[in-house]
Amino acid sequence: MKKKVLCVLLAASMAATALAGCGSSSDDSANAPAAEESGAPAEEASGEEAPAAETSGEEVTITYWGWDSNFYDPMFAAYTETHPNVHFEPVATEWGDMLTKAQQALASNSELPVLVPMDNALLENWKKMDIMEDLTTLGLNPDDYSDVYIKKATTADGKVIGVFENVAPSGIAYKRDMAEQYFGTSDPDELFEIFSSYDAYIEKAADVAADGKFMFHSGQAVAEWLYWASEVPTQTDNTINYTEKMTDVFSKLIAMRDTGAVDTYQNGTPEANATYASRDHIFYPCPDWAITYYIKGNDPDGSGNWGIMKAPVSYSHGGTALGITKASTDEQKAAAYDFIAWVTADPTGAAESRDKVGYISPYKALVGDAAFSRREADEEYFGGEDIGALYYQDIMQAMKVADSSTWENEVVSVRNDVAQQIMDDSSMTLEQALANGKDELTQLVTDSEITIE
Repeated sequence: MKKKVLCVLLAASMAATALAGCGSSSDDSANAPAAEESGAPAEEASGEEAPAAETSGEEVTITYWGWDSNFYDPMFAAYTETHPNVHFEPVATEWGDMLTKAQQALASNSELPVLVPMDNALLENWKKMDIMEDLTTLGLNPDDYSDVYIKKATTADGKVIGVFENVAPSGIAYKRDMAEQYFGTSDPDELFEIFSSYDAYIEKAADVAADGKFMFHSGQAVAEWLYWASEVPTQTDNTINYTEKMTDVFSKLIAMRDTGAVDTYQNGTPEANATYASRDHIFYPCPDWAITYYIKGNDPDGSGNWGIMKAPVSYSHGGTALGITKASTDEQKAAAYDFIAWVTADPTGAAESRDKVGYISPYKALVGDAAFSRREADEEYFGGEDIGALYYQDIMQAMKVADSSTWENEVVSVRNDVAQQIMDDSSMTLEQALANGKDELTQLVTDSEITIE
């Protein structure tokens, strides 16, 4: 493959996942050591705030690299109102530059930041670098947090290197007026009864396509949904399970393409984003963070016309874990951990994150509290639907997450690229799509000990 194509793939690799952590992108999944662990709040959660590390009250500076100013600007400001001795120094860093910048700092013996946001899609890479502190040494009790998200941030030898800022249960958003027109109902429970399988989206596409409309706006968005909903682990030992995982994704996408269910927009482009406010596309895969970043952001006048229902398989998509570098001083570690505990486990801090950012903490006593996790401010926009109960009590009860890989970003890049090829070439078969993707992935995976099957 030509160098130009490889460069495009690498660029796409960064773009494809960039939205999931802050509103994830990206793409992602990072690995939970157990792929089928429920994210449901456990009854045995303590209900108490996580213990903060001992802080001295002395002046301390917390450096930070990160891309999601929608999170760190309001959260740092809110924390320092009650902790005036703590000073944050954030450096805006593009999502795609985070790992490279850390690797360059290590190579040049330069200073690393104290506090690091680790995107879900790249957690395995951060684990491999071995530069992050085990937060249990600072007071973290992993049992207090949702099992799915703690396990994603836990190394093979049991070190917990991060706490997720938010949970990311995912459903399917839809436009109520179009659902009424084509399916006779806009009720989320009734729609789920109709669309409780992937095949239903294929079978119900004909009437919509006959009017020149589409079920979905983007093949890339559909592939992204199917990828994170797949229970096939990305990697097992030294083998990337490319064919098995992508057969699961591409076969369904091709079937939807062939019935006219999916439009050809490239996901995340201005043209694709404009479809949220149009009346040409009905369904949008929707992790909870996408409410703010995509739906309300792209359709500000759509209040009352949106609903959310469960997907055929409950899944998680996105999220970002906060961690602390080992090289930080004891005072910095204590203050940084106190911030993490405040923003995720302290009801005051977690409420600030919920109300100002739209994030719901993975702390069991909070996410399991229907009153705390209720998204009342969003209910009017979604036609009075209690979307908090749907996401945090319903979807999270059944949510499963497949194991991930240090090559997750590359696999996601290939998935994104081939999904667009499938949509641009209506004659492309599953065999051709799989072959194209395997060739591209072989160009990107540079570890000779890794087998791609």
